[in-house]
Amino acid sequence: MLHDDLIDVLATTTHPARPWQPWHRPVTSPAVWTRRWGAGRIVVTTPGHDLDVLAHPAVRTVIERGMLWATRTA
Repeated sequence: MLHDDLIDVLATTTHPARPWQPWHRPVTSPAVWTRRWGAGRIVVTTPGHDLDVLAHPAVRTVIERGMLWATRTA
């Protein structure tokens, strides 16, 4: 997931350093973030790698609120 300093981070996740992984320390990265692009709005959420995670009520709420925010107009 590529990101830059122009995003507004709403949540992060930390990946631990395990012996078989290429990184040697915990890595923290954005998990939910927004960005404005001209008159547009972008929301990104990266809840996990399985479809089961989408059934979790909290994940569903984050996705729904993100879609509402991104589709609102002034």
